[in-house]
This record gives sequence, C-alpha cells and structure tokens, in this order.
Amino acid sequence: MASAAALFALAAVGVLAWIVGINSGAERFGTVPPRTVNGATFKLTNGSGHPSGTSFVLESAQDGIVTLSAEIPPFAAEKYPRIEWDLHSADPPAELAFAWRTRENPRRTYSKPIYWVGGRVAPLKLDENEGWRGTITGVALVARGALPAPLEVRSLTLPSTTAGATLAETFTQWGARFPLKGYAISFPFDAERAHFMAIVKTLAIACGLAMVVYLGIAHLRARRIDWRVPWAIFAAAWILLDLRWQINLGREVVAAAAQFGGKTGDERVLASDDAQLVALALEFKRVLPPAPARVIVLSDSSLMALRVTHFLLPLNASRNALPRNVERDFGKAPAPSRDTLRSGDHVVLLFYNGLRYDADRRELVWPDGGTRLAEIVVARPEALLVRVI
Repeated sequence: MASAAALFALAAVGVLAWIVGINSGAERFGTVPPRTVNGATFKLTNGSGHPSGTSFVLESAQDGIVTLSAEIPPFAAEKYPRIEWDLHSADPPAELAFAWRTRENPRRTYSKPIYWVGGRVAPLKLDENEGWRGTITGVALVARGALPAPLEVRSLTLPSTTAGATLAETFTQWGARFPLKGYAISFPFDAERAHFMAIVKTLAIACGLAMVVYLGIAHLRARRIDWRVPWAIFAAAWILLDLRWQINLGREVVAAAAQFGGKTGDERVLASDDAQLVALALEFKRVLPPAPARVIVLSDSSLMALRVTHFLLPLNASRNALPRNVERDFGKAPAPSRDTLRSGDHVVLLFYNGLRYDADRRELVWPDGGTRLAEIVVARPEALLVRVI
C-alpha cells in the first residue's frame, strides 16, 4: 500500500507541475502583481448605460451593439495571458466579446468571444496567434444583439501568472463550492470547464500514470505483479473525489439552512435567487384585480416573463410567447395585436422594447405607430404595469 500511495502522489505532483507550467506566464518565477479595473472606470462608446457604484450597468444596444472601453496603463501581454471578467445578468446577451488594442498596431482591434459557464463568465486564455502580444494599451467589452436584461460589468482582472500564483489558483479552483442548481442535477461540476483542469481529469491522469509506472517497474525487474497496488491507486483517486463531493454537499446543506431555515413559504421564495422578480410580481399582484381580468407579461427575456407570470398565479396571467423553436430561430415574440387587448386588461412591460408607453399622452405605442389608451398602475425603473382603458 505504501508503494501505491507513493506512486500516486508522485504522479499527482507531476500532473500538477504540468498544469502550472502551461497556465503560468512568461515570468513564472518573477514578480507579476495582479491588476483590476473596476467597471465604473470604463466609458460607454455605443449603446446606453450608466455607472453604478464601482460597476457599470449596460441597459440597451444601439444598432445592435453595445461597447464599453477603457484606456489602461500599458502592460506586456506575455506577462498576463489570462483575463477574468466579473459580469452579472439575469439573462446574458447571446454574443459577448473581449477586444483590445496594442501600441505596436494601434489601428487594429483584436477580439475573442466570451462564454458563460455555470452562471459566470469563463476566464479567457490568450496567446500570440490571437493578437495578444506586444504592449496592451486599451481594452473593451462588446455585446452584439439585444440585451434581454441589464448587464452589470463589475470588473476586469488581470491575474498574476507566476508559478506560485497559478498553483494557488489551481487549488482554489479545486476547492471552490459548486452550488447545485437547475441542470446541476445532471452536470454537478459543469463550471469546471473554466478551470485549468478539472480535478477528476487530473486524478484520472495521475491514476493512469501511477499504474503504468508500477507495471513498467514490475516488468523491468521481472517481478510478479501485485494487482492490489493498481487497485489501491484507483481507490485513492476515488476516495479523494468522493471526499470533495461530500464537502460540497455539506456546504450546500449549510447554505440552504442559512438561506431558508425557519422561514415561511413566502419568505423562502423571497430568499431565493428570484427574489427581485418575486418582489416585483408580488407588488403587481397586490394591485391587480382577480380573474377573469387578464394580465399580459411582456419581456425581451422569455425566461423573466415566464418567472413573473408564474409568480402572478392564480391570477389570469399569461406571457406573449412563441413556440421554443420559433423563438430560437426568429428571436423574441412581437407585441400583442391592439385588437386583442380589451378595456381593463393589464400589461406588464419588463425590459421590453417591442412596445413602449408614452406617459404624457397616456398611450401604449406599437412599433408601427398604433396606440391604445392606458394608465399607469405601478411604475418601477425595471418594469411598468399599465391598465388598458
């Protein structure tokens, strides 16, 4: 058993050294301090939005594009091969990209797509082939298409990529808590796609290497193979993975108890991740008439519309939606026809661009210029509830 433990430990150290080597920067053993640029530092160059504390909130696009840029103190690209964005949105835009300029080629803008993984933006790893070389003088965030919900840009971080910092970051990733929500039932550690290497893959490689080394040594020395050693190596890797899973489950239990323990049904809903939408729906619900009066929820985000409609039940609430395959191919659902609205109907406009309300004329205005008289019932920065007259 001692041989199995030693072989597995040596193999794991070797794999870890390889991970650190390929993910650290040019100055692995130098001093490369991390850099952080707060969202409020950025300037809006296209679209609409506003600073909020240390963040910048992007609200809508102009001609299908939103651009946020910043001039930063120049730095050598080779020292910072990774970029980490801290973004938040209830419904992220379909296309996001990181863009930058260099001192050596100031007239050209380079870019790389940004992807969401496990509810957050995956870190970007950049190299010379993508234009990440020379001296970086400016960075930008670009969103294409409509913004279904506001996008909060909290910060841009250039993490230190020395060997020590990369090693510490690797262990931080492996020890991170993974909230078990939604599709986590099927893919509990899906966010590991953003890691340098998932711990299960690391242990699998270390397990295989240790077995191969043991079998090779036994062959070279013409010794009889003790199959308990490979099985012990496999068991060690399995136990480590299971220990990590149990720790994560324990964290989830503690977090759930703190979040929902001792609360009533309504209080638990208000303590959930949908708290803002729940509070908004409950505010609407208090002033809405009972069925059969109709409530139509409109939003560029089909998910947000569905959630608000759900929380308005058992009122006669619905959302203006298309079949899923039609929404996928042709985008958001259009505004309901003027002829389908009746006097007394209530309409919720939640981050919706297909229909606007003219407060001075007290009218709902359609894209084709058609109107219907309506009065405001509840007005909030993110949503409007009106009653058709």
